[in-house]
Amino acid sequence: MTQQSRQAIIQLLFLALYRDNHVSLAEDRVFNDALESLDWESASSRESFIFTSFDIAREAAIDPEKAEALFHQLTSTINEQGGSTEAFTWLSKVLSVDGLTSSEERFLNRIQSALFPESSDIN
Repeated sequence: MTQQSRQAIIQLLFLALYRDNHVSLAEDRVFNDALESLDWESASSRESFIFTSFDIAREAAIDPEKAEALFHQLTSTINEQGGSTEAFTWLSKVLSVDGLTSSEERFLNRIQSALFPESSDIN
């Protein structure tokens, strides 16, 4: 997995958190576990990237076209740079830790289709 894919996973996690407009303590804890598990190999600080990513996800959450473009950009980066399994695993853990809303479930299904298109062709 490359640094680009790590960054895409972090941004996708932020985008996912906006699915139900509620961040529980359990989601926050698992989200932080995900951040800790993803090695950081950049000269810029992880914290700076996190703040920027949070702002980008917040803006995308209020504009469906931005959200869609960001979704495609991030899943494409992950597919090209590696990390599909890690991305889906952490997204599943973060979103399901406090129960899946229908919006979160749809988002997770979209993620799965985008990150593993070959398995979507089977269904």
